[in-house]
Amino acid sequence: MQVIRANPSGFCPGVRAAINLARQALGREGRVYSWGPLVHNESVVAALARAGVRPIADLSEAEVTGALIIRAHGVGPADVKAAVARGFRIYDGTCPRVKKVQRLAQELLAAGENVFLVGEKEHPEVRGILAWAGGPVAVINSVKEVEELPAVPARVALVAQTTVTLAHVQAIAAALRQRGAEVTLYDTLCFATTERQAAARELARQVDVMIVVGSHQSANTRRLVEVCQAEGVPTYLVNSAGELQPEWLAGKDSVGVTAGASAPEEIIEEVCGRMSEEYRAEQKLAEGVEKVESQEAPATEATNQPDAQNTEQSPADETATTKTGESVEDLYAKSFLSLQEGQVVTGKVVRVDNDGVLVDVAYKSEGVIPPAELSDKPYASPEEVVQLGQEVKVVVVKVDAEGNNLILSKRRADQEEAWEELKRHYENGEPVEGQVLEVVKGGLIVFVGLRAFMPASQVGLRYEADLSHYVGQTLKAKIIEIEPQRRRVILSHRTVLEAERAAKREALWAELEEGQVRHGRVTKLTDFGAFVDLGGAEGLVHISELSWSRVRHPSEVVHEGDEVDVKVLRLDRERGRISLGLKQVKPDPWTEIRQNFPVGTVHEGVVTNILNFGAFVKLADGIEGLVHISQLAPRHVGHPSEVVQIGQRVKVKVLDINEDKRRISLSIKQVPPELQPLAPAEEHSAPEAAAAEPSADAGTDEKIE
Repeated sequence: MQVIRANPSGFCPGVRAAINLARQALGREGRVYSWGPLVHNESVVAALARAGVRPIADLSEAEVTGALIIRAHGVGPADVKAAVARGFRIYDGTCPRVKKVQRLAQELLAAGENVFLVGEKEHPEVRGILAWAGGPVAVINSVKEVEELPAVPARVALVAQTTVTLAHVQAIAAALRQRGAEVTLYDTLCFATTERQAAARELARQVDVMIVVGSHQSANTRRLVEVCQAEGVPTYLVNSAGELQPEWLAGKDSVGVTAGASAPEEIIEEVCGRMSEEYRAEQKLAEGVEKVESQEAPATEATNQPDAQNTEQSPADETATTKTGESVEDLYAKSFLSLQEGQVVTGKVVRVDNDGVLVDVAYKSEGVIPPAELSDKPYASPEEVVQLGQEVKVVVVKVDAEGNNLILSKRRADQEEAWEELKRHYENGEPVEGQVLEVVKGGLIVFVGLRAFMPASQVGLRYEADLSHYVGQTLKAKIIEIEPQRRRVILSHRTVLEAERAAKREALWAELEEGQVRHGRVTKLTDFGAFVDLGGAEGLVHISELSWSRVRHPSEVVHEGDEVDVKVLRLDRERGRISLGLKQVKPDPWTEIRQNFPVGTVHEGVVTNILNFGAFVKLADGIEGLVHISQLAPRHVGHPSEVVQIGQRVKVKVLDINEDKRRISLSIKQVPPELQPLAPAEEHSAPEAAAAEPSADAGTDEKIE
């Protein structure tokens, strides 16, 4: 029987990264916990538990605080904050693809979209996504659920749990469209999962039976079963070789094997080996050859020495000496380095795998760099840190006289080099660049060749309570404190930002001139105006300079984050103040006032304000005129509100225009009643409008000539 394995299958990069993170935590921390099972595979979780990683469902289960690894499926931000507040040191093992969905759901909700999530409601990944979204997200997992919805929004932003199939998501998208929704489908599926599903589908078409290796609790493993079954081939899910049943394979010529993203390699190989005698024979042969080669290696090396005898020796010859009186064994031993613990040596990488990196340092045996001693910087795969054949500096951690147990550390060697580099930057006042690894109590851990601390007060120009969005970012920082004896480095990103801001401010002021038009970004709104960042300094657009029309609040014209062009009106260099105008970069409606509103013509407008002496009517943006109380009606009027209301559309006649004072005198009574519009008053807040001051454009003189 032929056993064919799908390629790829087994550990995905996200799971591998989470497990490597656990190994690193075990090498550094006293107590290590994982928030729930680190991955959905019982054997992997059990192996990690034996190594010292204890899964907890709730923070209260931990008797003492320690390192807390966030599982690959992720958790919500409130959970992370609670853990940090309790004193846990966070190791974030969330799959990068899952993080993408978390951020996307959050951004879509903030943009006002109706977000639908395809997935299993109780799955940890889905619960984490909902927590990060921070708002209402509809979770659906079948076409039937879509059909049973009481109503569907006109627009739907559709995202999905990373492990579902593309066909499943497309079917739900089609069902939503049938309900009348305009669906925008976002690509959130895990590439590794999709790739494994495609490989399993292709293999299922070629074999008589499919075996899927993985946990019954794993969503992506169950999807593989569904994919294979959809091809019409008998498919069985096993968690180990012990679950295989002989009758499944009876009379079959070929069997395909695939595995979930959290299935360990040794279990996959065990399943394949159990099904194929030929496979087991090949494995035994390979092991035998490897053993023979390892036994012959020292002898081969010895005979390659210049002074060694190339002919067979009798037992009596084994203690033969050279002309110097030294035995061959002594010379052989001298051909190797003499190593001591703490020594820094250079070697060549000869093997790279997840269990450790082998390095040839010209000693009796190759040295091993354990995963925890490879790098201070988290990594998903050791190939991200070193490559085969690369020369590396390492510190000797442990060595014995026989050369059977040589433990090395690249991490410690890198630290020593980093200290020298950091001291040079500190003495010269030069900034350094580093990647933010994690959020800890009081600040951030930043990798600058070694783990350095950045207090929360030194992160940004303003204090931020939530620093989680900095994780993964590369920041430029100044070293404000360094103590090699205590292995302590304190960084400040704020110092760099302040210096950059000061340089930009100086450059900006050097080129600023009154009358210039500059591009900027609205940073803050107040009742009296809007502040605009010109790229180094902020200026104020007073509320009166925002628009040619009356503005009750700046938010009627601009919003924080808007990109705008503004005119520099006044500069106070001594006080560092910049007065800006927004309306000045737009056409002035008064330049063609007489052409657009000739005296004697009738126009339609809207009542915007009512005072004791008359009513103000808006004719166009930036153009308001006053209908004096005496011009409201042919009869005596005690108060303008007897005739007009705020928001009412009226026809008015232009009586007079004063361009210098920007005033227009209007009349309602001189317009025939039959010409007045019958439209109801527009919605306005009467008390607010009544309290508002009249615009300077319209004028406030009671006496109208």
